[in-house]
Amino acid sequence: MDGLTLAASVFELQCLIGGKIEKIRQPEKYELLFSVHTNGGSKQLLISSSTENCRIHLTEEKRLSPIDAPVFLMLLRKHLLGARITAVEQPNRDRVVIIRFETLTELHDSTSFSLVCEIMGKHSNIILVDEGGNIVDSIRRVSAGMSSVRLVLPHLAYELPPVQQKHDPLTLSAADFAAIIAGSVRPDKALSSAVYGLSPSVAQHLLGSICAGLDAKLSGDTSDPVFTDAVGHALADFYSDLREKRTRPSVITSGAKSTLLPFEPAGYEHISFASLSEAADEFYRIRAEAESIHRRTASLERVLTNSIQRIERKAEKFALSIGDEAEIDRLRLFGELLTANMYALPDRCRIAKVDNYYLDPPAPVSIPMDETLSAADNAQQYYKKYRKAKSARDIALVKRDEALRELDYLRGVEADLSQCLTDSDFDEIRTELVNGGYIRDNQKKKQKLPPSRPHHFVSSDGIDIYVGKNNTQNDRLTFKEASPDDLWLHTKDIHGSHVIVRCSGRNVPDQTLLEAAQLAAFYSRAKNSAAVPVDYTRRKYVKKPSGANPGMVIYTNQHTLIVDPDPELAERLRRK
Repeated sequence: MDGLTLAASVFELQCLIGGKIEKIRQPEKYELLFSVHTNGGSKQLLISSSTENCRIHLTEEKRLSPIDAPVFLMLLRKHLLGARITAVEQPNRDRVVIIRFETLTELHDSTSFSLVCEIMGKHSNIILVDEGGNIVDSIRRVSAGMSSVRLVLPHLAYELPPVQQKHDPLTLSAADFAAIIAGSVRPDKALSSAVYGLSPSVAQHLLGSICAGLDAKLSGDTSDPVFTDAVGHALADFYSDLREKRTRPSVITSGAKSTLLPFEPAGYEHISFASLSEAADEFYRIRAEAESIHRRTASLERVLTNSIQRIERKAEKFALSIGDEAEIDRLRLFGELLTANMYALPDRCRIAKVDNYYLDPPAPVSIPMDETLSAADNAQQYYKKYRKAKSARDIALVKRDEALRELDYLRGVEADLSQCLTDSDFDEIRTELVNGGYIRDNQKKKQKLPPSRPHHFVSSDGIDIYVGKNNTQNDRLTFKEASPDDLWLHTKDIHGSHVIVRCSGRNVPDQTLLEAAQLAAFYSRAKNSAAVPVDYTRRKYVKKPSGANPGMVIYTNQHTLIVDPDPELAERLRRK
């Protein structure tokens, strides 16, 4: 969370003032969950000081706590259980939130504590401070060996993190905002550098949304006073709306990463929410799923990378061991010429000079001989060398082709791994690698997961299209779920997903056929190419050879389309 998003959260947290702390839990090492009883009912406050997901907001998510309570949690329960929240503050609208409590001591004397939440990336911390301003303890202790700037240890006086010379945006007028961006080449950077709590990326989104809502006749030039005055008034109005909770928090869903914002951005696909807490729950849920998938796929990525490198070395070794075919044929030729001219060759000669009758006209050729052997024995030696070299070459060719097929298979599985979206997707690929002998199955007791589901699209003609995510799912989709008269598509000679068009023998409209072919091209290893060949046929003409790897099929009666992959098509046709 940057300071602006944190400010939106702090304004929502004002509803906790007067609330009583009923429970305190610590679901993760650097995460606290407070149950607060307020006039509006029980609410849950989540505070996280984790490096990647530091934040503070209300939450509806249920979280389990460890059986053994950590020391810092026991300390918080001792001092804050039963305490009432008296204030939630954000100094300078920067990345520090202070929650103030009033409670009673064991002697029933009134006392106060502050919980300082520093939401600052790798420097994030949660610190309990007593009424004298001294640190009681923190979720992360910072010793002299860890920092020379500021120590965070029990009994030391608490000091706020060093601040930059910036402005609190809630104290600025429209004229102040206009002056900040006036004449700047990058108004987003100028704004981010001038006010607290506004990261460059969020400043860019904010100004982009503001400019999109201004009169199109404005110049857009920061040297134009009319334009900067309009932007200044819009920024002042935005912060006023933020304080009054009149903005619509959102999560940007387009692009490689989702983004949490306390407003609706212009020009980006996003989901809007009624409150920042709801948006934060969804944003961190998406991020947690992505991180979980990444952690689990990382181990399989290493296995696949190592296996691919090993098979590449094997294929190269077999390629080098394949003898020169011309040299092998020369050994056979020498044996045949010696046999044909045996009557004319002297015993124990060093060189046999004979005519090569395979040439027209015949030409003389010199054959090296072993002087210790007869002409007949030399011929047999050449035949023996020929048979040995030919056999070695045939074996090397078979082994090389097997290695290349295995290499293609593993690269296909590697491509499938990037499509993992759920636990079931991941589990099916892992099971496939276990069955293939690439990894050991060390999971003694494995939770049975439901089968993963393929991508589901609806064509422009309203026809269902299904696209497999991995080899196991491809087999299930093609041979168990599809009807014999459904249309089946696959990229020609390129690893990719099996695509099924649910038509049950009916003629498929040209537009649906084109869209299905584009999806087949997009969900293949040729997704970044152009003019990708895609075969299509009825599912009844698709067969699986005995003993073939998962996803491997043969088919007949096919036709071929040449299409370009279209990533936007996949988003447009995806069934919500």
